Amino acid sequence: DDYFNFLAQNDGATIDEAYFYVKDIEEYIMFELFYDIEECIETYEEFSDDFPDKSLVIGRDPGGGMLLLVTEDVGNFSKGIHFYDHSHFFEASNSDCNTYFVCDTFSEFITILEHTTLP
Repeated sequence: DDYFNFLAQNDGATIDEAYFYVKDIEEYIMFELFYDIEECIETYEEFSDDFPDKSLVIGRDPGGGMLLLVTEDVGNFSKGIHFYDHSHFFEASNSDCNTYFVCDTFSEFITILEHTTLP
């Protein structure tokens, strides 16, 4: 619900100098933007075969990595925010493993963006 409220109020947003940390790959990632509704749909249609079921693509980093909102536990993916390393930019990523859990909720992700600084 928190993401859908954000989307209804903002219909996307560009983010300046905000970072989040992905524990599984031990990397800080710069976040660039939250997609508007049209971009959510277009990007999902293009990459849906790569995404877990019950997920929405909601944004991206400057390098093309995408942010997913998984709406319920599905297979190996728990409900929450996940980072999808589309281009296998990070060494840990490959075709079998390139989607990583970030946090439980969209609101928590916003808090992370607001408070994360690079070491």
